[in-house]
Amino acid sequence: MSELALVDIFINGCRDSQYAHDQKKWPWLANITFEHNLIEIIDVQGENRQTKKVNLDCTLLDGSKLTDIKNRELYQLVIEYLEVFRLQNPVIGAGVHALRLKSFLIFICWLSQYKIRSLSNVKRWHVEEFSKKIAFGSELALGIPEKVFSYLKSAVNSDAGLPFNKGKRLSRRSVYEMAGVAALPTQPAHYSGQIISWFETQIANNFNGRDLQSMSYEDVLEEMDFNPSVVTSQDVHRKLVPLEEIWSWQHYFTCKNFAEAPFLTSSSKVASHLGTIANRTKTIPPKLAFSMMSESAKWVLNYGDEIISLNDSNADSKTASQRLLSKGLNVKMRDGVCKFRDEFTLENIIRQLAAACFTVIASLTARRKEEIFDLGYKCIDEGRGDNAYWLTIYIEKTLQRYDLCPVPLLVKKAVDLLEKLSESARFQSGNDSIWQYRATSGEIVQLNDKVVKNALNDFYLYHLPDGNEKEWNFSFHQYRRIFALLYFYRFEGAYIGALSHHLRHFNIEMTKRYITDEKFLKEMRDIGETWTAAFIRDAINGKRKMGGKSGGKIKKKFEAWSKHFNKKVDVYEREMIVEKMVRYLRRVGAEFKQQVWGTICVCPKKTALAKLSGCANQDGIPELSKGTIERCGGCPFSIHTDRFPNAVADEIQTRTKSANSAPKDSVLAEVQALKIVSLQDFLNKSESISPFELETPCE
Repeated sequence: MSELALVDIFINGCRDSQYAHDQKKWPWLANITFEHNLIEIIDVQGENRQTKKVNLDCTLLDGSKLTDIKNRELYQLVIEYLEVFRLQNPVIGAGVHALRLKSFLIFICWLSQYKIRSLSNVKRWHVEEFSKKIAFGSELALGIPEKVFSYLKSAVNSDAGLPFNKGKRLSRRSVYEMAGVAALPTQPAHYSGQIISWFETQIANNFNGRDLQSMSYEDVLEEMDFNPSVVTSQDVHRKLVPLEEIWSWQHYFTCKNFAEAPFLTSSSKVASHLGTIANRTKTIPPKLAFSMMSESAKWVLNYGDEIISLNDSNADSKTASQRLLSKGLNVKMRDGVCKFRDEFTLENIIRQLAAACFTVIASLTARRKEEIFDLGYKCIDEGRGDNAYWLTIYIEKTLQRYDLCPVPLLVKKAVDLLEKLSESARFQSGNDSIWQYRATSGEIVQLNDKVVKNALNDFYLYHLPDGNEKEWNFSFHQYRRIFALLYFYRFEGAYIGALSHHLRHFNIEMTKRYITDEKFLKEMRDIGETWTAAFIRDAINGKRKMGGKSGGKIKKKFEAWSKHFNKKVDVYEREMIVEKMVRYLRRVGAEFKQQVWGTICVCPKKTALAKLSGCANQDGIPELSKGTIERCGGCPFSIHTDRFPNAVADEIQTRTKSANSAPKDSVLAEVQALKIVSLQDFLNKSESISPFELETPCE
């Protein structure tokens, strides 16, 4: 491309009209509208597309406007960056695109205090100084609180009328307009509000007899015990990365670029040095996660169809209570406004059904909330001839396109319910989103993220055993971690309860292929090591039984290590054994992976021994998806748990029935008989599945 499309437009005097006229010539601009310096960026993908606005007619720190003639080069640079970013990221979300643009505007605004009108005049020390300032947030970097202080101080000292609302509160909007900060690229926020609150208090107390004229901004900050916090490294990086991108893509730009690279290392390294580590989303405790999943599964499987039928028939509260009770759901229903916390309207119940559906879909696909709320009618594909269900879903961050993700029957049922619930709303609105319904009043209700999040917390509060006892605030990201929990805990049948059946037949290994971002993979590894450590800890304490070839080897290691640690068996020494085993497994590339038939795979993938595994392919690479009860049962890298004998006994029973139904002396009968012999051998050796016993040292 010899010349950017937008540059071709903005160098002439009729920008708006020409842009509207020529927009179709440039398909990469099809989701960007421009009128009177207001840019609207629309999502490229999805049914419920968001629109984000960016105003280029913003004020800079030197008092000028970006649209002023003296800032023409910087203005054109912003336009070029808008287009080049889209060219480099053709399907990026509107939110990300707008945020990049706003971040660059903040930098330009900050630069204006140095009277810089061209990027070529920016020195590296400018970038370094900006980086240090932006680490405390955009509001402080642009000096907004100080400008608010200066205006209020001047207004009080000159007896100018202050913009009070009713009472003694100052109008924030009016103060920001008067202070000249309302049109900056970033809005006044927390710190500016603190300054205004200080003035409100002081005005009410007549400044306690002090002379405001003699007080400086720093004096007030000291009196307020003003202690600004450093923002997260992610926030810092969002503000710095446009500078790096503009330098990296310089061959696309017609405007002058940086004279030298803005960062000696990279924007991410600078951000990690200056910013703080973001607080991790709390992982839902396994017991709570599985309880939430189990109850949600009940609603989807047992109550969902009845709830939708009640809504379609506009049933009264008495009828609704009786019909739901007949399905096993005991709730107090009420028409109109509920008087007590444990009462529900049909509207409440529908939203909680939506929360249950979200829990099932999110937990068993590990997809992001934006991807899930993008689901439309007929998103389940079951016509591929593989007796499986596939979810058509947009993979936002990696593939950035629609793809098929394998899902179990439980997810299909949840989607089916949402399709039934949304049917009349979709017909009326013309929108194929399954996250909507028509209320009994006839109003179309959007089941957006805010509505569903509130319903999730209500669901926990009123329908889970611990809901009224333990505080927990559910967030959408936590559900990606539930997937990881389910992956490692899914065969703890007694622990998960009724949910285990729905998880055992789920091709979870295949689904993992669709979870490709590093953050989530790290979470998977962390939770995997946590579960492994818990298993080892229980084994050492005699709460877990182990057998099989690897189970015996691990017991011997336990014995050797316990002797090494001065023959002590206290909690501290046992924890050292746990840590040592986890480190050892990590070193050889072995993960504890449970199988449905009660074995745990500990195949060391980082060693040549992996080729000896029962599921190794012709290249010597283990393929867990090809594991069977016979292959895993006889594998040298298999731990037999106390679930294994029952699984073998069930399999022997199944094989026996098959052999008995086959014609005598047939190949099928012979094959089944041989497999029964092999399985019986496993069953005979199941005595080796026993707890590890640590010898207590003699005093």
